[in-house]
Amino acid sequence: MKSRVVMMGFAGAILLAFAAGQAHAAAGAGCKTKTSVTDTGTDGSSCEASSDGTNTAKAHAVGDSFAEADLSTHGKANAVATGGSFAEATSDHHGHSIAHSAGDGSHVTATSDDHGVAKGNATGGSTADASAFGKCSAKAKATGGSSATAGCTTTGGFVHAVATGGGDAEGSDTGAPTCTAGGGTAKVHSTGGDCHAP
Repeated sequence: MKSRVVMMGFAGAILLAFAAGQAHAAAGAGCKTKTSVTDTGTDGSSCEASSDGTNTAKAHAVGDSFAEADLSTHGKANAVATGGSFAEATSDHHGHSIAHSAGDGSHVTATSDDHGVAKGNATGGSTADASAFGKCSAKAKATGGSSATAGCTTTGGFVHAVATGGGDAEGSDTGAPTCTAGGGTAKVHSTGGDCHAP
């Protein structure tokens, strides 16, 4: 009986240690509001979120990162930054913006207006910028020290820009795109045209 009590005590200690580890792993700054809020985590992260009350702005930062989400007039804004990165999502007039960044100083901005959808994702020291000003879709994704830019303004227009390993991809829904390999890859698919490198 004594050995069972000891084992149960040991198991409980393991569970407590696991729970503490999970709490530590989840440390960071969290901002979720229909008004305005800021938060600072114990890991050096911080976030800001603001809303005019028509929807909930969400920003979360972990690991010495910064995330900001701002919305008005029924917009949707969600920003997540991890591993020493920056993410900003801004939305107005039923727009939808999502910004996700991770690691090594990655930087993402996603901006939308007038029912546009803007999604930016960057990892590994990359930069992604997505903007949708109108009922259109702009997606920018960059990995491994690369850069991707996608912007749209016309109804039904779309831009998908992807860059990897030092590449640079820039696209618009109305003009010719540019793709530069830069030792990596770059690809744009849009209503303004397509390109890829190499």
